[in-house]
Amino acid sequence: MAPCARPEGERGFTLVEVLVAIMILLVGVLGVVSMVEGANAVTSKTKAREGGTNVARSIIEVSRSIRYRDLTATQLLDELSSRPGLADVKPGVTGHTIKSRNVEYETTLTVCSLDDPRDGLGQHTGPVAYCADTDVPAAGVNADRNPDDYKRVRVTLTWSTRQVTHSITQTSAIINPVGGLGPSVTSLVPTNVANTDPILLTTIAQSQINFHVTTSSSAEGVKWMVGGEPQGTATGASINWDFTWKLDKPDGTPLYHDCTYIVQADAFDSQDRAGTPRARTVIVNRRAPIAPTGFAGGRNGSSGFVDLQWVQNPECDVKGYRVYRSDTDGVLGSPITCIGQTSDIMDDIKCLDNPPAGWQFYTVVALDLPNGSTTPREGTRSAQLAIGDPTGRPPEPTDVTLCIGDGSTGCVGPSGAPAPIGMVVVSWTPSSDPDGIDFYRIYRDGTAFANRYDDYFPNANNPGYAWFEFDSSGGPHTYYVSAVDGSFTESVLSTGVTGG
Repeated sequence: MAPCARPEGERGFTLVEVLVAIMILLVGVLGVVSMVEGANAVTSKTKAREGGTNVARSIIEVSRSIRYRDLTATQLLDELSSRPGLADVKPGVTGHTIKSRNVEYETTLTVCSLDDPRDGLGQHTGPVAYCADTDVPAAGVNADRNPDDYKRVRVTLTWSTRQVTHSITQTSAIINPVGGLGPSVTSLVPTNVANTDPILLTTIAQSQINFHVTTSSSAEGVKWMVGGEPQGTATGASINWDFTWKLDKPDGTPLYHDCTYIVQADAFDSQDRAGTPRARTVIVNRRAPIAPTGFAGGRNGSSGFVDLQWVQNPECDVKGYRVYRSDTDGVLGSPITCIGQTSDIMDDIKCLDNPPAGWQFYTVVALDLPNGSTTPREGTRSAQLAIGDPTGRPPEPTDVTLCIGDGSTGCVGPSGAPAPIGMVVVSWTPSSDPDGIDFYRIYRDGTAFANRYDDYFPNANNPGYAWFEFDSSGGPHTYYVSAVDGSFTESVLSTGVTGG
């Protein structure tokens, strides 16, 4: 009789092995999330400044399309109001506010004339508004019969990111065409797409625009630009010229994302003198949004919530974002309404969710509006983000203090310089955590989610870790500080400090 087969021993993973594997995975994930968070902060500020620069350039180009004698700050504002992407988004509020890439830019325009002394100075009389710093002739001198030589257009944009106010100023001079200066552009017409105003591109097949330029007199050359950026010279001769604006790379990927652009042509004579240019508005809406990048998040050990964030899409026509949650890896799941939002479509790039316990899987997608439609269209979805239970919480910030700037050394910032008068400065001793502290979260007048006020990203060159309050109206306020590590696990909130 054959002996019975001896059963093999059954063996699985031990609890220690599982914990070691989790820790190794967690260390790698935390490093990636920390880098993403820092990159997001820098990217946000850089994109806002780049957006402001592009808006200012577009305004300058619009000013060049206005007839010289009609060019005033009032007329320029009227022209902006009729241009998609440059119109006032707060028509009931004093001033002109332009919104681009979800940043609101307060716009200040000045237009005035200057008298160039190189052709002599003349009397500054009549309806022309001269700049306060223009050269003026001596009493009784009138060497220039047409002292209005050129106009100076100055555009100042002001905006806020992370409670910090920023501004840029761009200035351009527009020559008075009276007096036989360079040739003017009399027409700028697309030849391969419909000549509408504005010009509309709505399909991927429309990968380029061919423009024909007509000048008022024979030109030596024609230069063209997009959004104020020089692109090259047109081909042609005499008064007929042509150029092509390509929107895609040879492999079909976009060079220009969906947005509103100003295309301009300038004609020059043999002495490089230009007349009046001409500009056209082009609305590009050819594609669904690309996938959001920098998608990162983690479960907050302080409350069990999940914090998510991503980088803002480069397309100007994105109307919002939608976040999907699933409890199964590889399954899209259902859209969620993030805490503090009113629908599952939001224009923020951060989301706070209160999901069930255990592993959750998130996906984010951007939405736009196809041309002529009011139904949002989803673009390419991000890769799915898996979020498990949090690990140990970092220690809370200690020695939290508050002072009010008085212009002296009694209240200083992280660089050691006195804080500006009236500015609130909150400082603390930095927390220490094996996972590293990614940023500090500031709460004002409460400790709930609705009281989250700002984030502070530590700088190794500033050991004081100070945070500046730029809006202390309605004070005094009470401030609390928490430390957040790379997996978005948040510490206990510090003791509150009151002031301001």
